[in-house]
Amino acid sequence: MKKFFVLTIMALVLSLVASNIRAATLRINGDNSWVGFINGEQVAEGDNWQEASVTEFDMPDGYAVIGVYVHDAEPGDTGRGGALFDVILDDDTYIPSDETWKANAGPPLAERTDGWEQPDFDDSGWDSATQLDRFGEGIWGFGADTMRQILKDPDSTAYWVWAGPNDVEDDVYFRKTVGTLTTPVEPSGKVTTTWGALKNGQ
Repeated sequence: MKKFFVLTIMALVLSLVASNIRAATLRINGDNSWVGFINGEQVAEGDNWQEASVTEFDMPDGYAVIGVYVHDAEPGDTGRGGALFDVILDDDTYIPSDETWKANAGPPLAERTDGWEQPDFDDSGWDSATQLDRFGEGIWGFGADTMRQILKDPDSTAYWVWAGPNDVEDDVYFRKTVGTLTTPVEPSGKVTTTWGALKNGQ
């Protein structure tokens, strides 16, 4: 009887732990290239703005800090930079790129050493992202049909975003905390469509 009681308690504890694990998906497009981070760990990259990277991850504590870096390959006013991304939680909460994300222009990723992607980074000095065209509209609208082959289930309703005018800065960073709890977690169960080295969490 005692053994049965212990096993029952253990099962209840495991059930409570399991119920707190939340799955989520991060989808990123960037013009021209991007790198994605979850809780400071690099999880995705891509260089075709019409083909999103898709990364699935777990949030055992119900929360994660998302970081996205996007590089515009055409310098200055010769090109228009843009980032489009979203996070979908397992309760169907949809978190699109829009003006609620923090944004910051800076040096290229290889030269940035301030830990901007880490969960404990202080981004209070960052501005709100500049909200541009909604997905399917504006200067990137002609690529929407191709992009929808990935950005479905759910359909993307995100906005293209940048830091300030998108014909000035070439290297832009975005951050947002998604979920509800406050303990940083490690990404797990990663699967990305455009970065083979991370497939199945390798």
